[in-house]
Amino acid sequence: MDTPRILAIGAFAGILAACGSTPPASPWPAWVLQPDAGGGVAAAECVESSGNLSLDRTQAAAAARVTLARNLEVNIQASDELVASKTGAQASQTFRSNAKLLSEKALTNTRVSRLEEVSAGKGKWLCAEVTLDSAGTRSLVKEAVAKTNTTASADVEEMLLQQFRRRSVPSQVSQKNVQ
Repeated sequence: MDTPRILAIGAFAGILAACGSTPPASPWPAWVLQPDAGGGVAAAECVESSGNLSLDRTQAAAAARVTLARNLEVNIQASDELVASKTGAQASQTFRSNAKLLSEKALTNTRVSRLEEVSAGKGKWLCAEVTLDSAGTRSLVKEAVAKTNTTASADVEEMLLQQFRRRSVPSQVSQKNVQ
């Protein structure tokens, strides 16, 4: 074989090897990167560990609830367009304002479903996942639709429920960037 052919084969083999290699594993648990409430809504956040578990737990849970509130807000805006197209602009405005109020109320029904210390970068982090279960999410959507004083079909309610279950805002590690 000639040298150019050997180099070409070697380069091709190198490219195949690079494509087949797996990226380095993330130190973050899968539930932090992709929170899941099994039919409800969830959010996860992490705070740098101070060594005080009680304080860290409270901060991580509060940060996760803020993220969940942002997720609900994004989903309300997206759902608002669906309500407008299916029931009219007036119902849409009513849906949006009621959904915001009901979301704030729903946040009081969230619970910390997971808590874990994670070593990442040069420190330790406490991560918390908060969830609003399936029944709570369904109740939120049904109440918001009911307060529009319109009749939304079951399929519209189901579409809204699916919209609320979508994860819209990525979780972030709070307080510090991990390098």
